[in-house]
Amino acid sequence: MKDFKGFYSEHRENLFSYLMRLTGDYYLSNDILQESFTRCLEHYGSHTRNVSLLYTIARNTLSDHFRRSRRDYHQVEDPEDMTNNQEHVLMIRQEYRQILAGIQKLNKDERDILALTLTGELSYREIASIVGISQGNVKVKVHRARMKLKEILGKRSS
Repeated sequence: MKDFKGFYSEHRENLFSYLMRLTGDYYLSNDILQESFTRCLEHYGSHTRNVSLLYTIARNTLSDHFRRSRRDYHQVEDPEDMTNNQEHVLMIRQEYRQILAGIQKLNKDERDILALTLTGELSYREIASIVGISQGNVKVKVHRARMKLKEILGKRSS
């Protein structure tokens, strides 16, 4: 169990960030995070330290949630205020909201691959394994999603 606590501590923030990028919903992301770690522990034991497996479980858990609720990813709501400096908070929240809103305008596959890439802890090979495509295809899709997001954000700032 000690191994799993370390695994949880090491990967929870990045997994949460990934889920936030996909959903834009703090509470849903937190629920999916907890459910993913729980499923990983229950099905694979406390000695599992496979990050790709964890992200696959999270991705599937999120898909299960949306399938059950019969809705697609929704538009981003205002993220919670996490600091005391109001001016700084407003600037960060506005930028964060714009980026999340831009990500939400990408199609589901683009959002998913870009979110996996942005966590920074997964290689293209691991991402390819998670989404079930080739490593070369991941690189192409990441590049295209970044270009599309850049275009979306450029239009918003004009």
